[in-house]
Amino acid sequence: MNSRAQAEQQGPAEELSLFCSPLGEAWRVHVRPTWLPRYLQPFFDVHGEAYPVLLDFDDLARHMEANDAAFEKRVSRLGGVELLARGPAAESLAVWLSTAFSSGVRPGTRASEPDVG
Repeated sequence: MNSRAQAEQQGPAEELSLFCSPLGEAWRVHVRPTWLPRYLQPFFDVHGEAYPVLLDFDDLARHMEANDAAFEKRVSRLGGVELLARGPAAESLAVWLSTAFSSGVRPGTRASEPDVG
């Protein structure tokens, strides 16, 4: 059984931990194999990575605030962004990420400058 299948079976202890690293005009998103909703699994490869992804962190803040969902955001000195949410907030973060995947960068398109703020 792979780590994603195990994470899905853990049940109510939802914790979504992401590390987003800037790569050119897009982002590479790494997921820690704890909990991942089934609807997000197809977007990640066997190493827990998704690329390219267009992310708008201001939109994330608005989405989480509108859903009264607390999350942690840490920005590294090199521009990477770590996101962590637990419980119902993890589901809100997952929903936001699914919209980024569905509207994100596709091969052959150009994204606007990524916002790390």
